[in-house]
Amino acid sequence: MKTMKALALMLAVLMLVSTVLAGCSKAEDNKGDDNVVKTEEKVDESTVYDAKIHDLGGHEFWFLVRDVGSFQHLTVNEIYSEEMNGEKINDAVFKRNSLLQETYNCEIREERVKNPVNSVKEQLLAGEYVYDYIYCPTTSLRTLSAQNLLVDFQGLDTVNLEKSWWDHNAITGLSIGNKAFYVTGAGSTLDERASWIMFFNKDVLIKSGIDLPYDLVKEGKWTIDKMYEIMTTTVEDLDGNGIMEIGKDRFGYIGQPENNWFHVAACNVKLSDVSSTGDIDIPPTVNKDVLNAWAALKPLLTSEFRDVGDSGKRFRSGFGTFFSCLSGAILNMNDGAFNFGVLPMPKLNEEQKEYWTSADGVWTYSYAIPVTTDNASDAEENGFSSGSNQAGYFLEAMFYHSLNTLNVAFNEQVLKYQSIKDAESVEMMEIALKNKIYDPVVLFDFGKMGAGSLFGAAGSNGGQTAGQGPLSKGSDVNYDTLVSLYESRVTAARKALNNYINYITNED
Repeated sequence: MKTMKALALMLAVLMLVSTVLAGCSKAEDNKGDDNVVKTEEKVDESTVYDAKIHDLGGHEFWFLVRDVGSFQHLTVNEIYSEEMNGEKINDAVFKRNSLLQETYNCEIREERVKNPVNSVKEQLLAGEYVYDYIYCPTTSLRTLSAQNLLVDFQGLDTVNLEKSWWDHNAITGLSIGNKAFYVTGAGSTLDERASWIMFFNKDVLIKSGIDLPYDLVKEGKWTIDKMYEIMTTTVEDLDGNGIMEIGKDRFGYIGQPENNWFHVAACNVKLSDVSSTGDIDIPPTVNKDVLNAWAALKPLLTSEFRDVGDSGKRFRSGFGTFFSCLSGAILNMNDGAFNFGVLPMPKLNEEQKEYWTSADGVWTYSYAIPVTTDNASDAEENGFSSGSNQAGYFLEAMFYHSLNTLNVAFNEQVLKYQSIKDAESVEMMEIALKNKIYDPVVLFDFGKMGAGSLFGAAGSNGGQTAGQGPLSKGSDVNYDTLVSLYESRVTAARKALNNYINYITNED
């Protein structure tokens, strides 16, 4: 989690200062003692920014960004700021950019469009240099990488992907054919906002005499079974008519069919196997770990007390005990009136060591560099062998300087605002987002194996057939079809993956 990286960097500096001071003190105390062995603390090189400062000659770095319109909690706000306005993230971005522009003698510019990939594709095919970066959903960028229109970060001399400001889980999970076309890390907050967590209604649990689950999380006991137990004991026929109805009565859990995959991923399993060398294998049938997680989830996902929907409004209105959603949804809930808490997605069982979440395939953004940056006329005079090396160099600097600006502001806005009402939710959010799974087959939806495509279709709809009205007992008909659906799609998934690898490894 990048908010943790900023803290880790600050702690590393403090530890280093403490070590130096302690060393000075010991030197004074042991003057003349030839038997004293002097030791030096080893610095974590991954946290050290050691790139040479270059004058970039006034180069304008243009970012092409997706404009999401009314989705305020998922809008891109981490790249450009025109002026200070008192809003934490905006002001942090302004300060960071001012520092970058002054230090490197350059300018940062942004253009927002609804579909960056469609907007830029013809320019890239024509070899026209217009943008240095594209920032949009990673799944959309696959169209460009499949035509060799994006730069492989692994091949840039000016980028060190081992540094702490890059998201290593994302780079590993999104690198196919040992090529890293997409990166994220400290320069982004959307990968944090687009990861799944669990919200819960504190008042419902208090009224029911149930302890808030925070201690369960800390003790490693927040599991699928525990969530199911709580959700089935907190349902209530609010209007007393003897019929459980969506939008009128309180259900134990509100979560759309797509959530099925995020529950599976929270059990720390993947649909595909990624080797240490980056090779991806899609098994001919669903692997054992996924099936074990799917079986354990069956009572919860097929419960008659699950409202299958994506309605934060219903949750905020008191019609649900639990609600799973993107963590960014917390920005829509902090209205001061609703008494809610935050939890990680539940584990498979107590034997599972850590809590996991999955990046969302639709809303997880990455940075990409178009190959046409090599046509930038000022690249050579700025001291770089190509425009892509110049673009990589500056992105590295931007990510590093985001650690103590953007990341700190995000932490204060998203986490600490909630801590005014619920300090423990800050710790819960950090736990929930600490470990992220990036399963390439699911994220890129090869052969319709994505979260919504496969797991949404395979999972029970809980008996719901409409967004409003009575809810009948959950049906197993859809739920038990995961294996057959998988096996009907695996051939197409393997073919799509192989075709993609062939495209990006073609040297012609």
